[in-house]
Amino acid sequence: TGSAISSLLLLPFFLFPPPFSIPSQFWRQVYLVTVLALILAIFSAQIHPHYLSKEWQHLRTAIFCSVAGYGVIPAVHWVWLNGGFSSAVVQLFLPRVIMMYLIAGAAFLFYISKIPERCFPGQLNYLGASHQVWHVLVVFMFYWWHQTAVYIMKFRHNQPCPPLYTNSG
Repeated sequence: TGSAISSLLLLPFFLFPPPFSIPSQFWRQVYLVTVLALILAIFSAQIHPHYLSKEWQHLRTAIFCSVAGYGVIPAVHWVWLNGGFSSAVVQLFLPRVIMMYLIAGAAFLFYISKIPERCFPGQLNYLGASHQVWHVLVVFMFYWWHQTAVYIMKFRHNQPCPPLYTNSG
């Protein structure tokens, strides 16, 4: 279940901007195939017998950070395909992408720092531990990601992609 949870947690970074918001069919397919390949690579790494060993700790961290960072590539490309920072769609949705990364970053910091239980040892064993805060933030990040996807979908229904970008990129 660990590999399934890891892949699920990384989906927002893989799929933002949502594939349907990328104005080029070609690039939409490229990013979806890349996401599939990365998910298969994560599964393959996680079933390796040494994956949870101390020797692979840096590799695990590198895999996780690389996959999370991969989401920046389609986001930057999406900004470029939509006409840059002056574009209305970019001005509407780029702040939402940044907010999603900030929520994920906060969740990650709580998870690795073990705060607040480091500050109050023995007092947060049942409620308020960093792992619980991490869960709340991850759920909020998924909610934010879902609402953003719905918002951009409604936007694209009202303002379709320009014909110039619908067939190639």
